[in-house]
Amino acid sequence: MSMQLELENDLADWRKPSIKLEESRARIDELDELIASLINERLMLCQEIGEAKKRMNKPVLDDKREKEVLSRVASVAANPVIARQLIDIYTTMLAGSRGLQENLTETTSPKAQAGANVHAEPTSESSDATLAQARNPQRYFPTVTIIGLGLIGGTLARLIRKHSAKTNIIAVDSPEVLQKALGEGLIDCAETKATAAAERSSLVVLAAPPEKNIELLETIAPKLSRRQLVVDVTSTKSKMCLAAESIDLNGADFIGGHPLFGSQQSGLEASSAVATDKALFCLTPISKSSQMSVKRFRRWLEGLGLEPVEATAETHDKVLARTSHLVQLIAIALGAAICDQNVTEHDLKLHGPAFKNLARLMESPPEMWLDLFGQNKEELQKAIAELVEKLNLAADALKANEKSELAKLFQKAEKITQTQI
Repeated sequence: MSMQLELENDLADWRKPSIKLEESRARIDELDELIASLINERLMLCQEIGEAKKRMNKPVLDDKREKEVLSRVASVAANPVIARQLIDIYTTMLAGSRGLQENLTETTSPKAQAGANVHAEPTSESSDATLAQARNPQRYFPTVTIIGLGLIGGTLARLIRKHSAKTNIIAVDSPEVLQKALGEGLIDCAETKATAAAERSSLVVLAAPPEKNIELLETIAPKLSRRQLVVDVTSTKSKMCLAAESIDLNGADFIGGHPLFGSQQSGLEASSAVATDKALFCLTPISKSSQMSVKRFRRWLEGLGLEPVEATAETHDKVLARTSHLVQLIAIALGAAICDQNVTEHDLKLHGPAFKNLARLMESPPEMWLDLFGQNKEELQKAIAELVEKLNLAADALKANEKSELAKLFQKAEKITQTQI
């Protein structure tokens, strides 16, 4: 029995290097795709710089700038041999960048452009292919970890599957939820530990309940590194963004996020029915949101068919307190008030479409909303006070039979409907 156990242990030890080799190669393949997409983006930016230099009549070679670049990239490596390799790689890359900029004089001249038009008339198919490649989400984030496969996390996973089938999706949740997601082919890899998943991903999405997202960020922070991006999808932004500012993310970037789609239902199953076509996704950048990360994340969202918009965390919470959180509170307050009147099921059949829309919100799970109300309580309290003021005005107008005062409320409300909502 002991000999058999020793043989099994020997076999396990023999397999470890082989497994490590496979994992390392897979990681290299993933990094190669990421590096290639970043180099491509860098070269495109170099072309823009070359065009600006041409307009300003400045020379292509900037020796001081190139030395600064080489010094900076070399400092990334602790090993001097690797630092030397980085310098060699970037020396070649800088030479290529100069070549691109030097060619601008020929390729952007009227004669060159005329020749290009004659010999290479772009077709609609080639234009579509180029556009599709530019919007391919995988080129920005080859591996995405979603922590929390509930309504929003599940919806994002479905969007990635639909628009970027080759993206490697890692999910973190309970074993039961992960088993369903794997069985559906929605994810590629299941993890029960957030740290193990986060350190293998170029993009980490925190899609757990609001307070839990802050805990998760603190948990995964030591395992993060430069070039990684963390985004949360909490419906309030100020508290989450403040936490991200204070936590050491080991050089990783963070962007506050809020997808403006959803449902009164919850869970992975409900995510299949969420309407996302051209839905807005609000970004709230902070000091740890590099311009490059914001740009890449915006393009990634566009590749998923979403429309990114930016706002400060404060503006987001002020607006959402009135357009989302207060609306939810009105629905449950109205439902509770009707319930207290002991209205029968037969009586409730007497309702219009407006009540039916609010009734949908009455089904919302309280756990998430209680967290959100708590995180945005200052703005929500202000919004409640503003609404109470208007309701009191309406009550006084009704009592005095002042229809003109009620009409003014209708007129003000109509102005909101005239905006693009």
